[in-house]
Amino acid sequence: MKAVALKPAGSSVVMVSLTLGALMGSTGETWAQVRLNQYTVRTMYAPAEGEPGGSYPRVIQLRHVPGSEGQLLATFARRGALPIYRSTDDGETWAPFSEVPGLREQPSLLELPHQAGEFPAGTIYAAGLARSGAPNTTSLQVYVSRDGGRTWNYLSTIIEGGRGVYDAAQRAGDTKETPVWEPYLYLDARGRLVAYYSSEQQKDRFNQFLAHKISPDGGRTWGEEELDVAIPDQLTRPGMSIVARMGNGQYFLIYEVVSKEGYALEPRSNPVHFKISDDGVGFGDAASYGTLLQDRRRQFLWATPYVIWSPYPAPNGTLVASARGVMRENVGQVGNGVMINRNFGQGYWTLLETPIWYVPGPGGYSQTMIPLGDGREILQLVPVDGHIRYARFRLPD
Repeated sequence: MKAVALKPAGSSVVMVSLTLGALMGSTGETWAQVRLNQYTVRTMYAPAEGEPGGSYPRVIQLRHVPGSEGQLLATFARRGALPIYRSTDDGETWAPFSEVPGLREQPSLLELPHQAGEFPAGTIYAAGLARSGAPNTTSLQVYVSRDGGRTWNYLSTIIEGGRGVYDAAQRAGDTKETPVWEPYLYLDARGRLVAYYSSEQQKDRFNQFLAHKISPDGGRTWGEEELDVAIPDQLTRPGMSIVARMGNGQYFLIYEVVSKEGYALEPRSNPVHFKISDDGVGFGDAASYGTLLQDRRRQFLWATPYVIWSPYPAPNGTLVASARGVMRENVGQVGNGVMINRNFGQGYWTLLETPIWYVPGPGGYSQTMIPLGDGREILQLVPVDGHIRYARFRLPD
């Protein structure tokens, strides 16, 4: 494998040339050599001098807004309100479009494909940590747009928690703040809006756990909390739920597990695990860690995961999972690459290197992806040194 990255001084475009050798599938078959030539890495957002920069990007493609079908909307966390950027050329170029005034961090976007409660198909939701609220609290809120993302209004609060603290003392259980984090919106098998999130509100049993709430009316109100991953040892911290529906109708839940048994508490561990559900809300025994996502060389994803399902190639399509880093044999944590699986998450995964290179740490934190066209081409957004970079790559045959 060869990799060359060239960036002219003052340019926001990086030309990357990659050659990938033979890839080994989960059952031992060798896929044909894949050549990724002259991928262009561009910059969506660059922070001003002295600004902390952007992180935590998210992207959706509109399919149900009249006159906007095919357009892409993206957001990310930065100082101030959540920005909305729009692309009208399949992700080639981006421009600022609007802002979600009440949200500030850890965003999620979703377009409604059908009527839910009072909200018609084409309604767009944004969820995240709220900018306002009582002192020393965290609040996960939902805003709604009825005009293709141009304007936004507060809709509801999913859950509220205590002071937002994340440090070694909190991870060890020496302090017992009770914040809530990381909302993610999706639809279950019945078409109901579901909010998945991380919570530290039961310190007598869990250090942190993953849960969800279901809305019966399109996000206006929320039902009771249901646990998805909750390890009752007061140390383990599953976090950062992302859900994707696969072509067989099942739901794939991916998440990191911090402070897992067998790892020292510090420096913190973040191996990525998953669970599978038939309906998007029942993920089995919440006390189970789930399954480690790894390839046949025992390489695995590390921290802040994301997952999508692409319909390419038929009939099974491809699960594509990213993370802040990949734990590589003989190398350690490396800051580029995704893992793919063409058996609905079963068996070993396959490592695929990707164009955006970075040093994992703040770089690569909670990146995002979306399939384009027939699903072979993937658009990836990655935070790198406070910039939001984006590039496309193609899945192998």
